[in-house]
Amino acid sequence: MAAIPSPMDSPLRHKTMLKVWWRIVPVLMLGAFCSYLDKVNIGFAALTMNEALGFSNTVFGVGAGLFAIGYALFGIPSTLMVHRIGARRWIAFIAIAWGLFSAGTAFVETPVELFSIRFLLGAAESGYNPGVIFFLSLWFPEEYRGRALGTFMMIGPIGMLIGGPVSSVLLSWDGFLGLDGWQWLFIVEAMPTFFLAALVFFVLADSPAHAAWLSRPERQWLELKLKTERKRIRERQAAPHNGVLGTFLDKRVWILAAVNVGIGTSGIGAIIFLPLVIKSMGYSAWESGLISAIPSGAAAILLPAWGVWSDRARHRESVVIAACAMVFVGLLGTALLLPSSWALVTLCIAMIGFYGSIVSFWTLPSTFLVGASAAVGIAFINIAGNVGMFTGPSIVGWLSDISGTYRAGLACLAVVSSISALILALQLWHRHSQVRLERSKRAAEPLS
Repeated sequence: MAAIPSPMDSPLRHKTMLKVWWRIVPVLMLGAFCSYLDKVNIGFAALTMNEALGFSNTVFGVGAGLFAIGYALFGIPSTLMVHRIGARRWIAFIAIAWGLFSAGTAFVETPVELFSIRFLLGAAESGYNPGVIFFLSLWFPEEYRGRALGTFMMIGPIGMLIGGPVSSVLLSWDGFLGLDGWQWLFIVEAMPTFFLAALVFFVLADSPAHAAWLSRPERQWLELKLKTERKRIRERQAAPHNGVLGTFLDKRVWILAAVNVGIGTSGIGAIIFLPLVIKSMGYSAWESGLISAIPSGAAAILLPAWGVWSDRARHRESVVIAACAMVFVGLLGTALLLPSSWALVTLCIAMIGFYGSIVSFWTLPSTFLVGASAAVGIAFINIAGNVGMFTGPSIVGWLSDISGTYRAGLACLAVVSSISALILALQLWHRHSQVRLERSKRAAEPLS
């Protein structure tokens, strides 16, 4: 991580970006780990919770997915709070809230209670990821942002990599202090979130202007660099309609939102049911938790390469398209291979593609959104992706109850991923066509 600034940078630039990197990114990575694990650990709990509480796959899928409804309703207001009062105070507050709701999941007994607590958890977490994406735009110039996001997003698969084995151990705590193993899973895995809240409040600064740990020349260089970049975006690439409401009139925002719905549906749907899909191959609950670390580990190893590729690609959209294509191939292959253990190979392909699509995708909004419009636009696009957290698990749960297998649900998710790739490919083609048309017009002007 220390190598993020180019060796060819000036000493001031190199030193400044190293300081920013080590001060901010580790804290945000811990937050991403807590947020991600508290969001998806219900998939591991389901290995024993569903049977203990009598939940069908449909009930479980809807309950897991209702996280997205709370996320959707509170995502924009929560992200605007990051913009208005600063990341330090707001993220610390919501971290305490989602830690309490995550731990509270240990005490649900009915479907309604599960639905309610997952809704509240989604509402509490809704400001974190979009808030961080906006926050990074306040600290990292554009040429560093893909790698910063790549490192931040790497926590997703690392959360699964660590969460799988840890969850398997916690599931074995049945009877300890009168609680089931799945209850201990929720309680113990919520604890790091409270440490995160304290760390965010005392370590982060809301902007370079408030960073006492930067020297005056470092702070001036970074502020000037970011100010110049934002001015260029406003002049050349800003949304055609001014103001926060005008953000919703920009078709680019809606295109990215549509693409993210597909990414979220296909990826989160697969992740939530990953332990259950592995269990359907003939493994025990203990083994399923451990084996789920394999696809996550493969994704974590390759995730930094996606960030580098995104930063170096001529068109970042092409990287997202390639990642979505991998998800399609991986999920469709898994559907065809189940219940064979060979499906683990294609699950690895799907997870590598999913996390790669997230890294490359989230570099796109900040290329044309700045200021409050960026906060709102990023939140809206992020909400669209988290709607996929409702549709994905619900689709897989419903189809698995109907068919008795996970094949149909995974195949459906594969098709959704291919639609995201197609939408973005059409957008890229349209943009290229417009550029060629403009060049043709300019070339013809001297002849007229």
